[in-house]
Amino acid sequence: MTNERTLYGMPNVGCMLGTAYQTLVSRLAEALAEAGLKITVSEYLILRALYTQDGMQQCEIAAMVGKDKGGVSRCVSAMVKKGLVSTECVSHKCLKVYLSPKGRGIEPKVMEVAKTRHEALSSMLTSEEKTVFARVLKKIIQ
Repeated sequence: MTNERTLYGMPNVGCMLGTAYQTLVSRLAEALAEAGLKITVSEYLILRALYTQDGMQQCEIAAMVGKDKGGVSRCVSAMVKKGLVSTECVSHKCLKVYLSPKGRGIEPKVMEVAKTRHEALSSMLTSEEKTVFARVLKKIIQ
């Protein structure tokens, strides 16, 4: 018998996924702070999206980072105040988000954190485990 909590004799996979997610988010937040980046994990995700395609609509960003539109809107507002992004009104319901010079300027540090976190996670698994893990996660998502 293991120490894993079980429900009806099965591991509680949902709780385990939630705990794993929270652990990854906490480690990312720590890595951002250690790198001297005064950004939240949500801001990090939005910056990463904008580094791939600047000038996206908030709804596009939300879909790309897996967050709700309201949360992205609030985060973008905070990022405007920090001088990381600017916005352009396309219609009464649509804002496009652009990197500011400050937001673009921290890209090397942000991408270094991304690389380091990816390597740390990747080193925990064998090549076969990564393949299986990715397949299982895709199955759960679908």
